[in-house]
Parts: sequence; structure tokens; C-alpha cells
Amino acid sequence: MLLDDSPDESGDMSSPSLRSPVLERFYLAASPNPIAFVDESMRQATGVGEGRASEEMSFYQMAAVIFSHACLDAIREQLVDVADGTYWHTNKKFRGTLADRGDIVEMVEAITQASEWNVIAVKLPLAGSSQVDIARARALCLDRLVRHLTSGSGDEAVRGIVADNNKDTALNKLDHQVLEKLRGTGVISRQVGFAHGRMGDEPLLWSADAVSWAVQRNIARDDGRFILPALREGRLTVIDAVDGMPLNMKHPLGASAKTRGPSALGPGLSGSREYDVASLSWYQRRSQPTMNCISQWS
Repeated sequence: MLLDDSPDESGDMSSPSLRSPVLERFYLAASPNPIAFVDESMRQATGVGEGRASEEMSFYQMAAVIFSHACLDAIREQLVDVADGTYWHTNKKFRGTLADRGDIVEMVEAITQASEWNVIAVKLPLAGSSQVDIARARALCLDRLVRHLTSGSGDEAVRGIVADNNKDTALNKLDHQVLEKLRGTGVISRQVGFAHGRMGDEPLLWSADAVSWAVQRNIARDDGRFILPALREGRLTVIDAVDGMPLNMKHPLGASAKTRGPSALGPGLSGSREYDVASLSWYQRRSQPTMNCISQWS
């Protein structure tokens, strides 16, 4: 079915920073259940050589950030406020100034405070670097992530998932095939909806981009300071995409992390000073209001 992204007859969307009528209708259909926002991150093998570079492993991961349906509008505008605009891309922020890197920590902190939970599914390592290998890893991660996200029943169970739109339309099509197979085999409820969106149209997708990037940084560079807010609040679960078991991430760089969740311990942080990154003391924290989930656009 083709989705029409033109404005509908209802007029304005729920909040000024949401620019997708398709997602507007998607959220209405999923009400009152929480919505999960999903994005990917990966690291391909660096090749042969000596020293640290030769020891780095390849991996693929997908992150999901879960927000209360009632809070979507308020959280969206809060993230726009943190970004000081309607554009955000975590990797580009990291390549900017020291203040930009501080903004990443602030963004992850705002996401953590507003989220119901954060879940990461990791395929470690990648079988190879071809498009086929990446597609298989993506399908595996999404399958495991969706199983984990949508378990349970009632109004508290996730019944709407929005993934960042991939430039490769074949991968987007594969995502839908993964969801349809899970529904068709009865693994997940047929009420689970799935859609793609663009970060330029839906700032809530920034949440998955930031969290996925921060966890990838912890795995690949032994640098856990960007994901620290989520670890500190205990709102992060990391699972193996292959078997769904809690993941103890240990890699040749020396980073060690364990899953964090209702009955699990949280990842440890190396605190390595080798990398030029922002720490919590390097930025001036904005005053962020308590999230009351009452929006003027509702």
C-alpha cells in the first residue's frame, strides 16, 4: 500500500516540529501504546595491519528508544530545544567543536530522562562487508529487536515502531518483510505497526540516532562517556541479536559492558582519556523542565 504524505484535512499536525502527515496518522492508529524509534549503527573491519587498528572488530547494531505515546509531542519539542534547531545528526556533531560534542551528552541525557527504556540489539561480528552481509545483519537485528520490544500485552506494550529511512530502498523493503514474517508466524501481535520516517521530518528519530551512535562509540572506541546518562539512570538493555540473550560486550580494545535492565547490571566504563571527547563537566547543562506529557499541540 502506498502511503500519501500530503497534509490531511485535519489541518495542523500535533506539534510544529513534526513534518510527516503519514507519521501523524501512524501515531493516532497506535494510540495509546508506546512508540519505539529505531536506527542502525555499524562498524566494518579496518583491515589487516599491526597494532590497535588491526584488532578492531566489525559489528552491526540497531537501537530502539521507547517513548510514552502521551509524551511524544512534548519530547519532540524538547529535543528540538536541545538541538537548538530542526537538524541533528550525531556523527556530524562529533566531528564539530568541543561544544558540539557536549551537545551529544546533553541530547542523550534528555533522551534518557524522557524515555521509557532503550534497547540495543547487536550482531557481533559481521560475517563480511558485502551488501548481502549487511542486509542479513540488519534483518537479524531488527527481528530480535522487534521481538524484544513488543513482548507483553495491554496499553504498556509497544505497538508502533518507526525506523529511520534507509537510502537503500531494498533494505527498507526488507524491514517490512521482517515485520510481516513475525506477524504471519504469530511471533508478534498483528497489531504491531511499522513505518519508516526521516530525521528531517521527525525529530524523535534523533533519539535512536544518538543512542545507537553512543553505544557504537563505547563498543568500537572503548569510550563510554557519551552513553553515560543512560547507564547512570539504568535505562539500557543490550542483547545479542542471534539468541536474544543479555550481551556481555568484550572486545580487543578492552571495553567491557553488560546489559542493563530490570534484572541486570549496567555496562562498565573505561574512562579512557586517550580520545578527545566531551565529559559531563565540559558543558553547561541547559535547564530542562520536568516532562509532564501535557502538550499545547494535543
